[in-house]
Amino acid sequence: MTRIVGTAARGAAISAHVATHLRSVSPRRLRQFVGRIGLATRCVRDVAAGQYPHIPWKTVGALTAALAYFLVPVDALPDIIPLTGFLDDAAVLGLVFGTAERDLRRYCAWRGVDPHPYFD
Repeated sequence: MTRIVGTAARGAAISAHVATHLRSVSPRRLRQFVGRIGLATRCVRDVAAGQYPHIPWKTVGALTAALAYFLVPVDALPDIIPLTGFLDDAAVLGLVFGTAERDLRRYCAWRGVDPHPYFD
């Protein structure tokens, strides 16, 4: 029982730290990040439908895996832990978005979409 209480206390402390950090994130950057999730989803759908074959399979695989990790509730930090549970999801997505940015920009050009709302 002591172990459970200790784990809960650590989780609460981490959640408080995360909440403090999230308050410092600009709303524009958060909207941009959420927009990238939608952009990546549309890109993967277009690739799966055979409409957009101009992207490396490694990029499609990384985007698909990152989106799946984001959607599946069972991961390294369970999503039920307030705020903290989404940190690992955001880290994975951020890493993949960083490596896939050039391909996602090309996808925007192909789609005729302005990449500015998604990238600085």
